[in-house]
Amino acid sequence: MRRGFTLIELLISIAIAGLITAATYLSLDTALDSWGYSQDHLALQKVISEVMEEVVNGTSRTYGIMDSLETVAAGSDYIEFVPPWTDDTHSVASEDFVYHLNRKVKPGTGVPIGEIKLPEARKYQIIPVKILDLEDSAISQVKLGIAAPLGSDLRFTYQPDPKGAGVTRKIWWDPDTQQVYLEDASGIENISRNPFGVKILTMQFRYYDNANNLISDRNWIDESDLNMITGVEIYMETELKGGKHQSLINFVNLRNAPMRSGYLPLRQGIKIPVPDSKDIHTLLLSNISGVSSGDELELLFEPEAGRSWRINLKFEHISLSKSTIESYTIEYPAARPVHIEYPRSKIEEGLDLLTVGPNGLYDYDDDSDIKDFVNLEGKVMLSVAKMDIEGAGLFVRP
Repeated sequence: MRRGFTLIELLISIAIAGLITAATYLSLDTALDSWGYSQDHLALQKVISEVMEEVVNGTSRTYGIMDSLETVAAGSDYIEFVPPWTDDTHSVASEDFVYHLNRKVKPGTGVPIGEIKLPEARKYQIIPVKILDLEDSAISQVKLGIAAPLGSDLRFTYQPDPKGAGVTRKIWWDPDTQQVYLEDASGIENISRNPFGVKILTMQFRYYDNANNLISDRNWIDESDLNMITGVEIYMETELKGGKHQSLINFVNLRNAPMRSGYLPLRQGIKIPVPDSKDIHTLLLSNISGVSSGDELELLFEPEAGRSWRINLKFEHISLSKSTIESYTIEYPAARPVHIEYPRSKIEEGLDLLTVGPNGLYDYDDDSDIKDFVNLEGKVMLSVAKMDIEGAGLFVRP
């Protein structure tokens, strides 16, 4: 006999099919959720890592804050700095040809690094360069130190004067758009734009000195403290629709920062901590430029306790190719002259502040073989009390 399903059998079949369908749906739903979570996580990770990479290291065409030569402005959500500048607009001309750089070299910084690419060569190689001391302080010019094949490509890399147009880079976070922007000579670029809809919920900068002390807990850094920055902590948090977040912290050592490199470009009014008389090993004034007759440079070293040490240099400009340190006066304490000397040495030779004065009695450091007249102990602050010349730098090594 032919017979169909009974009602009980049909109900049992429907129940079993329902259970299988529900289990399949739950499994598929879980898989889809996991896939969606993975996709969202990858999007957040991709955006935050790429933005952080560009902020810190730059790109193949640009510099990041790691290569900063000077910080010109800083706050909790922005930083403006000077990266190295490369002028590659020249080729070798005659032996005595003078090359006019397309940006001015910052006064008091080092001589540009010259590189040459010979005809048929693929790579650049170093070539010696001399910078010229000019009457016109608005421009910088250099000459090659040796003869080179005509037509060879040249490039000069140096620290540009931040007063020049288009030499700084500024990176900041905009709370309204929740995006990160970069501004340089090419204009303003949104470096966090992405196709995933990821927003930069916040980006914060915190600044530290050479001893890893927080420089300021305010939303900005005073101009007088900018030279003390040697490290930057960057905190970034991203957000995707649906409330998904991811954060990243990166600490960057500014390898070219003045307090880390040991070379301090000077300007009037600047204040910089330096080692005391016992811990100092190098204190050399160099890269003196833009000198006129009668110009003065006055450096004041003040310890936390005890007497201060001051040196006042006077310069003489004899001709376009010759300027000299006419004299220097040492005061200990400040306002009490203890020694005056007339070296009349070329400014190119600089002045070693650890050997000034007779027999080391009045120089800055503590000489082991004599009983020094000058001794500064504890934390010492250097300030540039007067600076008539255009530029100079100080090599400082503990």
